[in-house]
Amino acid sequence: MSQLQWYVYFIGFFFFFLGVYFYYQKRKEGINEKQKIFRNRAMYVFLSIAVICVGYSWI
Repeated sequence: MSQLQWYVYFIGFFFFFLGVYFYYQKRKEGINEKQKIFRNRAMYVFLSIAVICVGYSWI
């Protein structure tokens, strides 16, 4: 792997952990529907970026 691929790989893991963080935040008790929708969208955005980054680093 080149140095750029390593950086993209680690950035992908960072976004993965952000996605997991938002996953657990959306499962909290006492939040309204608007907050759940935002956290759900943020989770999917971060997890999608993570998959793209890790996938790119393997090419």
